[in-house]
Amino acid sequence: MKRVELASGIFHLQSGSNMGLVVQDGKGLLIDTGLDKDTARRALRVAEAMDTVLEAVFLTHAHADHFGGAHFLQRRLGVPLYAPALEGAMMENPIIEPLYLFSGAAPIEELRHKFTLAKPCRIDHVVEPGPLEIGPFRVKIVPLAGHAPNQVGVAVREVLFCADAVFPAEMLKKHKITFCVDLDETLATLERMPGLPYAHFAPGHGPAYKAGDEIAQACFTNRERLEEIREQVYAALEEPQETPALVQQVADHFGLRLTAATIYFLVRTTILAALSSLERVGKVMIIVKDNRLLWQRSEAKE
Repeated sequence: MKRVELASGIFHLQSGSNMGLVVQDGKGLLIDTGLDKDTARRALRVAEAMDTVLEAVFLTHAHADHFGGAHFLQRRLGVPLYAPALEGAMMENPIIEPLYLFSGAAPIEELRHKFTLAKPCRIDHVVEPGPLEIGPFRVKIVPLAGHAPNQVGVAVREVLFCADAVFPAEMLKKHKITFCVDLDETLATLERMPGLPYAHFAPGHGPAYKAGDEIAQACFTNRERLEEIREQVYAALEEPQETPALVQQVADHFGLRLTAATIYFLVRTTILAALSSLERVGKVMIIVKDNRLLWQRSEAKE
């Protein structure tokens, strides 16, 4: 785990899934907890090495790789947990993540591992956007919806811990189709972020970005990819298509090989988010024909 100090007492803990650590007067605020007890334990060791006692944990959104370590910290330290309302409800009932990935049905075994099914934790404080005091820490909760329905960021002075609102170029290159539940909200968040009044943007994956060209370019690249995904979904609808055919065609366009069910369901969610975006502006519609649910362009209406 790499510790990067972005401002005095404000650290970006960089690993597979990043965390934030804010230190003041021997007390610490941890932002996200990583995938499991091992990542949480590593963050705890970083705090202890600075003679810092964790005062609280803030959880930005209910994806297992960001709150999976909260169960361990809560049991080990009795530390209070803060989270936004909808995300907090999912953290207390983590079966919801594999449940929605599997269309609401009882999830298959492959969706019941720690990458999509974290251990539950109790949310002590439900938060809304705006200023917030957590012990000695004065922060601002910033809405960053799209990647997750109620995702938020945490601003501490000149640093915004921006969760999974933006992904690094390396991740776009590797995964091609990044996860989101609402493509329009994600695009709006990416459009707004570079104008926010912070000097550093610390995401949940990859390095931190400086204000100005760095964060603007990162957000532009993410927007460009999501818009390409939406364009490819629309392009695939020259003829009516079922959802699996759209997943295959868009994955083929990006040169992806979907070899695991978990990855397939994550990609499918983004494809469905693109379809929702297109349907919202009247460009596509659903038809049910011969016991098949099909997507088609609205101008092709029968």
